[in-house]
Order: sequence, then C-alpha cells, then structure tokens
Amino acid sequence: MKRTLPLLMLVGLASFSCKASLLAGIYLPGEPLAIPKNASFAQVRLILSELRALGIPTDATQQPAEASLRPIYLQLNKELESKLNAGSATSEDKIRLGGCFLRLNQPTKAIACLESARKELDANSALQHQLYFNLAMAYSSDDLLLERAIDYQKQGLLSFQKPPDSPFPIWQFNRRSELFFLKFLQEKQLNRDRKSSSQNTITNIFGDFESEWKKNKYTPGTASPIFLDSQNPDALDLAIKLLSCFPQDNNLFWLYGEILNATGDAGSAAKVLDELVNARQMSSNPVLFEHSRILRRHASENNEQANPKQEAITLEGEPPSLIRPTLFSGDLKYLLVGFISGIVVGYIGLLQLKQWFAYKKN
Repeated sequence: MKRTLPLLMLVGLASFSCKASLLAGIYLPGEPLAIPKNASFAQVRLILSELRALGIPTDATQQPAEASLRPIYLQLNKELESKLNAGSATSEDKIRLGGCFLRLNQPTKAIACLESARKELDANSALQHQLYFNLAMAYSSDDLLLERAIDYQKQGLLSFQKPPDSPFPIWQFNRRSELFFLKFLQEKQLNRDRKSSSQNTITNIFGDFESEWKKNKYTPGTASPIFLDSQNPDALDLAIKLLSCFPQDNNLFWLYGEILNATGDAGSAAKVLDELVNARQMSSNPVLFEHSRILRRHASENNEQANPKQEAITLEGEPPSLIRPTLFSGDLKYLLVGFISGIVVGYIGLLQLKQWFAYKKN
C-alpha cells in the first residue's frame, strides 16, 4: 500500500497533463500511464518497477506485489480482445490492443494484431505512424527480425507529420525520440552481426561515453565541458522514454545512470549503477564496476559530511573547566581500588595458609 498510493497519484497527475508528458514510445491511446517531463529519479524508479511488473505472465509462480497498474492493463486488454473476437474491432482498436500486448510483454500477439490492422488502415490515416512504431517495437523483441523492425521504424518516421493541434516542441521531442529509437535498433543489429554482447559496452546513441572516460578522469557529478556541449539537451528525458519501452534493458539503464551523473545527480547515478552491479549481476563489467565504486564512495563521503559526529555541548555562560586527575578520579581511581582489593585478597589467603599449616602440625 505504501508504494501503490504514490504511483496512483503520479498516474493521475500525468493523465491530467498528458500534453506536457513524455508519451510512451509504445503507442496505446488512453493508457493510464504517462511519464511527466523532467521526472525525478524516484518517479522513474517507481514507473519502471510497475512496467517490469506488467511483463510478468499471469500464470507465473511469483506475482508482483502491490502492482497498481497491472489490473488496469489486464482489464483494458480484456475489453479490446472481446471486440476483436466479436469482429467489431476497428483499426484503431487493433492498434491499441497491439500496444497493450506490448506492455504485457506479448510481442507475438502484438505482431498478429498489428499486421491485421496494417492491411485495413487507410494509407492517409493519421494513425499510420502509431501503427508502424508499434510494429517496430514488436519485431524488435527478436534479434532475427531487427531488419523488419528497422524498416517499420523508418516508415513510421516518414508518416509522422505534425498534428494541427499539437504544439511544435512536443511533436519535435517525440519525433526526435523515435529517431534515437531507430539508432538504438541499428546499434542492436550491428552488435548482433558482430556477435558482440551489448552488456559489455554502453550504448553510443547519445554520444561516445567510452572515449570521454578514456580521455578524462571519471568524476562524480560532472563530465568534461566538451562532452557536455555535445550532449542533447533532452538526453535525460529521451533516455527515460526509451526505458519506458525497454524497462528490462540493462544497457539503457546504465546509460540513464551515466546521464544522471553527467548532469549533476551523482547520488541517483550511484543507486542506478549499484543496482546494475549487485541486483542485475553486471559486476563482471570492469568499467561499470569501477564507476559504481567511485560513485558509491562519493555518496558515502557526502553522507558523512551531512551527518557529522555530535560534539559535547556545554551550558551557555559556563566555560569548560580543566579538571586535574586525582587518586579518586578517572582511571587512577579504578587502579587504586584494584590495588587495595588485591592486598585484601592476599591477606585472606595468607590467613588460610596459616590455618592449614597449624592443622597439619596438630
């Protein structure tokens, strides 16, 4: 219950400010979740936790505890599937159902539903970009189908025109995020063809972080001015949006942590990298492990400075007096008591020996 209430408040606020929010890269009109722009680390962590819980199968042994979004999406999925089975689902309903399948981590069902909508949807429909972007997302779940995902992503960008009622900055941000999604898919394809694991290196879609770390010392809470100049002003929001599509992706989560650090939030970055190293078993990555160690030590030093040891307090107007030690104060007192006790014990022992010798003599 402690976690559910804040999330419901967050979802409620986001729903009322949908135009000012980061619309999730999975297009599902009417879904309850919309990520607020400039979201705090606490908000992002909460949302990612819920999105990960959505992908757990309903027949799994361990079900997510206190997940507040899951019942909502399951109910929405049930309503849209009922329309599909009854033959009354429109193309828009199928696009929404495809998005719902993607949220619930069911890409195979999403592909079948969305491909059916593609055959029906008018070529001039304003929903074309939503359909193509959802198809790209669905096919990206399988590395063998990345070429098709990339092709659909490109088609989505071609059809993604600015709506008349949408402010230009919002449309521009959403279009830019889809361009970065395309770069992310192309990078995945390149890693696949090279047979290299994406877990060993950080993604370069927002810049060459590895070159920055080789040229300059890794510093908590900042990066070199030249590197910061090269960064997209919306890099943090774009990373969050990509994470909302791939909440389980460790590489994107690492990227989010490094952007947090470069933009000044070393404390939150330390938590992200620590989770990757410990909870997600990425300690074998030497760069990630070293960065986590540096940020964790920095956070520990900051905590020590924020909570200094409590010093002795003297009463106002009474300066502390210098007390000279005597035989009856401090450690000397305990030494004297011990010495006297030893003499008494020795004397008693001597008396007992005298009595024993007298007994033997008689």
